[in-house]
Amino acid sequence: MRRIALVLAACAAVTVHAQTPWNGRWEGRWEGSLELADGRMPFGLSIVEGGALLDLPGAELFAYPSVLAQASPDAIRLSFAFGAGAMTMIGTLSLGRVDGQFRQGSGDDAPGGTFSMQRAAVQPDPKATFRFAGHDGVALSGSLLVPADGEAGRSKPPLVIMHAGLGAADRDGNNYNMPGRNDSLRLLAEALAARGVATYRYDKRGAGVSSWLVPTEDDQSIEAWIEDLEAASTALSGTGRWSGVWLLGLNDGAIVAAAAANGLSRAGRPVAGIVVACASADGPLDAFMKAVAAAPEIIRAEGDAIIAGLLAGRRVESMSAFYSGAFRPGIQPYLIEAFKRDLEPELSMLSVPALIAQGDMDMQVTLADFVALGTARPDALTVIVPRMNHLLKDVSQDVEENMASFSDPSYPVSAIFADAVAEFVASP
Repeated sequence: MRRIALVLAACAAVTVHAQTPWNGRWEGRWEGSLELADGRMPFGLSIVEGGALLDLPGAELFAYPSVLAQASPDAIRLSFAFGAGAMTMIGTLSLGRVDGQFRQGSGDDAPGGTFSMQRAAVQPDPKATFRFAGHDGVALSGSLLVPADGEAGRSKPPLVIMHAGLGAADRDGNNYNMPGRNDSLRLLAEALAARGVATYRYDKRGAGVSSWLVPTEDDQSIEAWIEDLEAASTALSGTGRWSGVWLLGLNDGAIVAAAAANGLSRAGRPVAGIVVACASADGPLDAFMKAVAAAPEIIRAEGDAIIAGLLAGRRVESMSAFYSGAFRPGIQPYLIEAFKRDLEPELSMLSVPALIAQGDMDMQVTLADFVALGTARPDALTVIVPRMNHLLKDVSQDVEENMASFSDPSYPVSAIFADAVAEFVASP
């Protein structure tokens, strides 16, 4: 198992491809184990419309998207790309159980073994799933959690639509590029439900069950995320089930939430308000400009020229090795869009109420960020939450504990923050 875990630790950037459509025999949650020469490694699979998401708890890997998924009524083939080569699983279904073989990489000495799996006892609840049409008509899926009274139709609770941080962060706040999982948004949703607040959190393009909507890095788009959040708000507002619809953006997702709120206001479909949680005042452009300013003096002019080209909407083809990672060709279409978005001006343009919250244990953003965001929107309700870190978790002053909470869902979200959100969205 040590060898497999070591190989998986060096994951390559995932390029996903169109997957084979499933049938009813395959979709759902599966659990099993990989049988290795030196032991057994438990795994989980979520087989969804777009492909399969792999969990390897022993390697602290969760919701890792397949790059290939094919199935017939009785056989399945899955591939997952890792740094040492794709791991391919081929199995046959019989009497509710799948047995097969797996191998990582190619060649006679490639590590591998056998595996078996069967359907998990607990399956996703279809009643808790809400699908909406994104900005281009493609369906996106998420989890709708409604308090008991609202579920029974006895009241109209407020609804908070959550948007995770940028990159591959999914509906629960987890990112397969980071070891372990934190479940911050799932835990916040549960805390708000206990306080009478409904929530909706969905997998944005490039994350979770929507991984296959961003097949390559070139396809990542902050504008698509903004327009999808607008579409989610419109779809859920149209159900008539809520006293009001609110948007919550966590970390970098706050830019998406604020921009979507402004877009909805311009379209005559305003939300009731927004929550900005643990966000930096620096937009993507600010962050890159600061990084270039800190580069060796001899190459700062080159960095400035690259940024100027992207601001003008041009791809930059030639650059030194120093900048080749940060400004790689695949990320440039995203940066061209992202450089036009900044949280402070978006907040200043808002015509709806705003709550700006930051934890005093947040090691990623500073008090200066909090003050700058409050200055951009002087009438916003602002709160510094004691003991809360960057992922909304309640932690002590111990730095190691703070970092441990990023990969451990047992750390609770801040009850003080949940109270503040519930009070904010309950206000008339």
